[in-house]
Amino acid sequence: MDDRISHILDLVGPALLLPWPRKSKGTKRRWKHLELTAMDDEGHLAKLRDAGNIGVALGRVSEGLVSIDLDQSSYVDAFLEANPLLRNTLRTKARRGCNIWVRCAAEYPPAQRLKNSSGEEIGEWRGDGNQTIIAGTHPEGMRYQFVVKSLAVTMNYDAIIWPESILPPHTTESKRVRGVREYKVVDLSVVYGKSGSIEAFCSDNPISKIAPTGPHQNNASLFKLARLVRDYESVIGRLATEEELEFFFEQWTPLARPFWRAGLTRDDYWAEFLEADGYARVGLNEDPIDLALSRAKAKPLPEVPGFKEEPIRLLVAICRELQQITGSNPFYMPTRKVAKHLGVHYTEVARRLRILEKRLKIIHLAPGEVRRRGGTRCPRYCLVYPSPSVRWSVPSKAMANDTPNVINIRGASQVFNKPTIATAAAVSV
Repeated sequence: MDDRISHILDLVGPALLLPWPRKSKGTKRRWKHLELTAMDDEGHLAKLRDAGNIGVALGRVSEGLVSIDLDQSSYVDAFLEANPLLRNTLRTKARRGCNIWVRCAAEYPPAQRLKNSSGEEIGEWRGDGNQTIIAGTHPEGMRYQFVVKSLAVTMNYDAIIWPESILPPHTTESKRVRGVREYKVVDLSVVYGKSGSIEAFCSDNPISKIAPTGPHQNNASLFKLARLVRDYESVIGRLATEEELEFFFEQWTPLARPFWRAGLTRDDYWAEFLEADGYARVGLNEDPIDLALSRAKAKPLPEVPGFKEEPIRLLVAICRELQQITGSNPFYMPTRKVAKHLGVHYTEVARRLRILEKRLKIIHLAPGEVRRRGGTRCPRYCLVYPSPSVRWSVPSKAMANDTPNVINIRGASQVFNKPTIATAAAVSV
């Protein structure tokens, strides 16, 4: 399977992909008889590799994957304002508006046109029997783009909130969720179709996947547990309570106890978990670099003296966003991965980081870090803010003690003020 196909499947999840000619939204060739198993057929995969455009079959054939096609940005904004949990689900676009991708875990309406409150057509609810082009070239010449590169969120249709400006495709009022605003909770019993929010989140035993399997793994495992809590907070749209934190920890305890260090107790590891909870800024399903890049591109780039082109200004913006994600802690800058995003060689990223550090004094090495010539490990950095060398178009809070904690929804990010939890005893695990 080639990189383009793998990349698409990483974002949409299980789905039937369809090969089409360049600048085409489809031909008269039949495809609705195909099943998801076609993705295991080498002949079908060969057609996908050679295709100019790639479509995604929606609905039952792709395990409930749907796309919400909105033609105007004003309706996109209204929909995302009503559904903050979907701000960073997979989103694509070409000529106008965008497609917001969701995987429905239960029943959902048939495919149909979407209308505004005046009855005018403003888009489509695409499901069974529909497809949406996700890659290639639009008939008018522009490329299809990933606006948000995140896995399509899985949820029940009933959890989708339709703003007043968009008539819902489902007309039964009892099936509509109204009045839920940002930072309020859509209960997980709606999202998962089960009773009990935290129990539903843990129903597939995610904690067992991050529990230690040998000695000297407890510290790393507890940090992953704290990141799992960030995922939970993202789904429920609020911070976890102390009782919920303890629930996660008590699920972890029996799995980890066989590998606990001699002389350390349950309370020692509870204190360690609380400390990890204060440091964990992103969920397990979120890559900090991808998050920082998307946030950096969404804001005006800072002005850097003497540099006019985008790459180095974008690099500075990425540093700013990484510092916001890590709070007052140092951030890690993997040069090879960043280089792919900037379209340059990784040695060029390393050279520019040295300029930002030594010449412009925008960043500095984290305490205890030493840059070794010819070394293979990337150092950690801290952002200098405010910096006399940079004019930030958007004020940064990177070095503030009350830096917001970033809560992630399968790649989405919302900001909740979450103070770091200090513990009385530092436990060596």
